[in-house]
Amino acid sequence: MIILFLTAIMMMFTAQMAMISFSIQGLNRAIVATPIEAMYSSIVISDDHQYFDKDKFEKTLITYYDYSLSRYTNNHEVDFYYYNKTDGSMCLTNECDAVEISIKCKLIFNYNYSRTMYYEIEGRNNG
Repeated sequence: MIILFLTAIMMMFTAQMAMISFSIQGLNRAIVATPIEAMYSSIVISDDHQYFDKDKFEKTLITYYDYSLSRYTNNHEVDFYYYNKTDGSMCLTNECDAVEISIKCKLIFNYNYSRTMYYEIEGRNNG
């Protein structure tokens, strides 16, 4: 009887670990595969420089993450930090050319998943 009880506990533990692994793999796929087209569509190109349209950028990515992460976690948080590409200082204007995106998710057993990604606008080619 004890062997049956221990076997059941081990099977439950294995199933939970498989669910955590499935969630982590899904989160990695969804976050790393963030569509670059969504970022391109929110870049404003002026005569002298390029920068992110903050409102459009955040709205697009939050919508994507809400849709794609909901399969793997019920609770996620997305934070944006804009900075200047040249010196790394915080960007205080609306014309920022670099962004740091931090994503935090809560999984099973209070296990927290977090990932930070950095995106910078590079110069464009003429022609």
